[in-house]
Amino acid sequence: MKVTAIMNLKGGTAKTVTAINMAAILYRMHSQRVLLVDADSQCNLTEFMTAELPKERQLTDGGLYDLLTGKQAVIRETSVPCVDILPATDDLMALDVNKAGGNGADVMAVAELRSREDERYDHMVIDCPPAFSAAAVAALIAADQVIIPMKLDAFGIRGMANLLCQVKNMQRVNPALTVAGILPTMYYKSAKMEEAEETLRASGLRVYPHIRRSVMVDEMTFLQTPLIFSSPKSGACRDYKTFVTEFMKGGEHDGV
Repeated sequence: MKVTAIMNLKGGTAKTVTAINMAAILYRMHSQRVLLVDADSQCNLTEFMTAELPKERQLTDGGLYDLLTGKQAVIRETSVPCVDILPATDDLMALDVNKAGGNGADVMAVAELRSREDERYDHMVIDCPPAFSAAAVAALIAADQVIIPMKLDAFGIRGMANLLCQVKNMQRVNPALTVAGILPTMYYKSAKMEEAEETLRASGLRVYPHIRRSVMVDEMTFLQTPLIFSSPKSGACRDYKTFVTEFMKGGEHDGV
């Protein structure tokens, strides 16, 4: 199983939208069995992926919080075939990173889940919170790679250095962890956007083809259906397909 953490310490960069569409496209276009892990206490991924299920199948107990606190974790199905989820609850807010390894979170638990479920899934995609929390630490210990969705503005570029520093620190615990690349999101054509994209490419990090800004992404959140089903011809969906295809190819720039 390949494990990818979708992470940015800045909010509003389309982390959850990326996790949703990446998982759906991995299934639909690449025949992958995917386990989503919602590591964000806002629970947006969990709510989105289980919205179309009957109420009795939307239960979120036994999710990531329970896994990190030594209880029984229950993986649940989603509305997308071959895509399951380890759900989040707002209890994750109680797990402070300062308690990691003590009486708080078992930060090795996601890595252990990976080992147990290795034969059942081809890919685990973790939607990380916009904070270096205990859940984020557990995600990075389990992950092979990090994808950084980024809005190409000054705040995003300045904040990238902090995130890269945190990833470098985590490589002491998980030496196999790499940054697979940066995914520019909410892109629109402007001189500043193009300049920012070039700045990122000059950094030596892999920069995936950008995801265009689209009203269909907002529509998707109301419909609670991934773009490949709700708006397959939209620009954003075409861009996400291109991104996942590039991601699956890997290659010499896959991870730094």
